[in-house]
Amino acid sequence: MDTVAAVKDAPLKLTPDTTLTPEALEKASGVLARDGVLLGRGDDAAPHLVLFDGRFTPAHAALLERRPPALLMATRGEGGQPSAWEARLLGALLRGEPMIPREAATSVAWLGSVSEVTAAGERAAEAVLQAGASRSAASRVADVVHEIGVNALLDAPVDAGGEPKYAHRRGQVQSVAEEDRCLLSWAVADGRAWLEATDRFGRLSVSPLVRVVKAWGEKAQVDASGGGAGLGLRRILEHSDAVAVRVTPGKRTQFACAVDLGDARRRAAQPKSLLFCLERG
Repeated sequence: MDTVAAVKDAPLKLTPDTTLTPEALEKASGVLARDGVLLGRGDDAAPHLVLFDGRFTPAHAALLERRPPALLMATRGEGGQPSAWEARLLGALLRGEPMIPREAATSVAWLGSVSEVTAAGERAAEAVLQAGASRSAASRVADVVHEIGVNALLDAPVDAGGEPKYAHRRGQVQSVAEEDRCLLSWAVADGRAWLEATDRFGRLSVSPLVRVVKAWGEKAQVDASGGGAGLGLRRILEHSDAVAVRVTPGKRTQFACAVDLGDARRRAAQPKSLLFCLERG
């Protein structure tokens, strides 16, 4: 069962944190229902929505390893509820809709080189400054753009035989073939930067994210098994408040991040939502 088909046909199976009271749970269900996300007590094959305090533990890594992966949503809203913007994000993710808010003025750029990724990061950072946010927030956004952009540009492409074209020589590759270019989108709205990178290969699995969550709170370790240093995904999660990934195998990966533009202190310790969705089509 794929996640998108399941949410259209049946409620998500709810796995609430033990700290959630029945009253809080009922309110959370109402918040999510407003964005078309229905919760129930479905069977174990149904996608699980895990409502928790947003602090990763190894137990959350195990939940990500389920088939399909559990959807991890922080209860950062008032009264321990999911925030309205994350409920919207979850609904959009599962329905196959744009993950950047429709009302936001979105900029896009097709990227074919590392220098173009850098330039796009500078443009996104400038949009953050124009919105009145700090230079540290702008730097944070540029950093996330670099990580998601380079991943889509260099790690995603494979040849006709399914072999990575650039991932294992990232340090030597500055540009890619025309057909391997990726799309970057960004917008700033309501004190938050929305960033999304899209490739046309749909190869990303949940495994790299599982490794990051499993080691959350520990000293970062270099993992070169995927071709890069293995630290990029950790930086993305540390800087972001929510990460939502939609993978259509063999066709595309859409990797979206929501980055709060407020106080930059201890970003890694703030609540996180991690939503990984496999789609057919």
